[in-house]
Amino acid sequence: MGFDLSGMNPNLTRPEPELPPFTERTDADWKKFSDWQEDNCGVYFRNNVWWWRPLWSFVSGMCADILTEKDIESGSYNDGHKISKTKAKKIAARLRKIDKDLEDHQIGHERHMDSIPDEDCNLCYGTGRRNDDIGVSARNADPNYTCNGCNGKGTRRPFETSYPFNAENVREFERFCEKSGGFEIC
Repeated sequence: MGFDLSGMNPNLTRPEPELPPFTERTDADWKKFSDWQEDNCGVYFRNNVWWWRPLWSFVSGMCADILTEKDIESGSYNDGHKISKTKAKKIAARLRKIDKDLEDHQIGHERHMDSIPDEDCNLCYGTGRRNDDIGVSARNADPNYTCNGCNGKGTRRPFETSYPFNAENVREFERFCEKSGGFEIC
């Protein structure tokens, strides 16, 4: 699952290139389209769920005086919520203002994730060997089979640690907000 943000009235440096239908595009066509998107950063922004949630949480915290409670909540769903041009510009300005602190926030996030201890594997209950139908079936085929959730360790990283935070991702979002003319979260 991902979060696809579309600029509602993006500032374009040049018109979108005319390209063949989606299924007929060549590598050169895709390169042309990719270059156009890069030159027109307010058209589209995408993060998968793992990257979006920490980004939106950070933006919501930094921009709580700009965003409404509905904006903040709806930003966690890809149901078509719209952020106005005015709010998008204010978000961009705020993110530019705190840019010098982004690396520190990234380092703090990484340290926090690293400090969270491993937990017992929920597939093998900390034994390193699954005893459910999948594990029994796999061991019948290979007696050395261990749990595929923890590779036989019995522990794994907590789910929470799957959510990275990256300063450059924030900067890309800031550029998108600035040039988007407002955006829709789908």
